[in-house]
Amino acid sequence: MELIKDIDRQKGYLTAQVWFGLFDRYIDLLVDDEANFSWDYAHKCAVYLHALTDGLIDRLCIASINYCNTFLEDTGQELIRFSDRHDVLKLITPLSLTIPEMQRDEPVIHLELDCEWEPEHGMEWIVRADRVLFVSAFEGEDPWGDFLESDEYNFAC
Repeated sequence: MELIKDIDRQKGYLTAQVWFGLFDRYIDLLVDDEANFSWDYAHKCAVYLHALTDGLIDRLCIASINYCNTFLEDTGQELIRFSDRHDVLKLITPLSLTIPEMQRDEPVIHLELDCEWEPEHGMEWIVRADRVLFVSAFEGEDPWGDFLESDEYNFAC
């Protein structure tokens, strides 16, 4: 298994696929700023994605469940009871990992995902410095931004 494959620049921009072991599939690798893109940094982010710890996965699942049920409650739908926090992953399809411009020498996971409960906006996960920083509807947040857990729209825990 290659971590990054199908690298192509023929369409006028860089495209590739990155392995996401948690979901046992390849997803699109997107580049935020091609002018400042580094394959070394992209590889570092891909390795970080591949090596998500159990603790980070648990926090992503809990935050995703909180987002799911808050959305369902706000839209007057029945909440979903998950017997195991990892069951939420069955309702999620990862689409892409965006490689941001490297501002620090630390990898960032910036994911766009589809989720069954919110098909219009999907979901966004941002993980940096072994912390889940952002989980909510996809809005294209800056992965280098400062995230507050007290923000009503951020379900990271």
